[in-house]
Amino acid sequence: MTDLASLKKLVRENGYLYTKDVTNSGIRREQLKKYLDQGDLVRESRGIYSFADSLSDEFVLLQSRCKKGIFSYGTALYFHGLSDRFPHLISMTVPKNYNVFYLKEELLNVEFHHIKPSLWSIGIMEITSPQGGRIVIYDKERCICDVIRSRKKMDPQVYSQAIKEYFTSKKGDNIRLMEYAKKFNIEEKVQEYMEIL
Repeated sequence: MTDLASLKKLVRENGYLYTKDVTNSGIRREQLKKYLDQGDLVRESRGIYSFADSLSDEFVLLQSRCKKGIFSYGTALYFHGLSDRFPHLISMTVPKNYNVFYLKEELLNVEFHHIKPSLWSIGIMEITSPQGGRIVIYDKERCICDVIRSRKKMDPQVYSQAIKEYFTSKKGDNIRLMEYAKKFNIEEKVQEYMEIL
C-alpha cells in the first residue's frame, strides 16, 4: 500500500506529479486512481496531477503540457511590465515543426505562434511566474522584435505602450536589440524607433 507521503516525494520541482515518475518508482497506477477518487489528488491533464492541498500554477502547467512553448507577445510584455493589460489569451511561441494540434483543441485560452526553429530559441530567459513557479519567456528585446514584426496583428494600444515603455525606460539592452533585429531582418525599423524615441 502506497501512502500520500510516498507520492509527495515524487513531486517535481514545478509542483506536479507525473504518472511516468509514479510508475518508474514501482508504484501502481491504481494508487493514483484511489487518491483521485478520495479527492486527495487532482488530475490537471493527461499524466499530470497535483495535490488537492497545494496551489497549482497555471503557467507552469501550460509549459509542462507544451514543452517547447515559450511565453511571448502580450503575455511576456505583461510579465516584463511593458504592458499593463493582462491578455485575454495567453501567448506561446513554438517552433513551426512542433505539433500543437491536440493542445489547440484543449487549451482554448492559449494562442500559439509558430516560428522557424532557428529563430525560436532567440531571447529565452527564466522568471518566476505570478503564482511562484519557474517558467520560460522571451526577454524584453525579443518581445520588442516580435511586436515590431507583428504590428498589423497587434492591439494598437498594447503595441504603442510596449514600444514607448521599452524605448523611454532606458532599461533595455540596445546592443542585444540590434543583434536580434538583424536576425529577424528588421534592423531599419528598430533603428527608426531608437532615433525617434
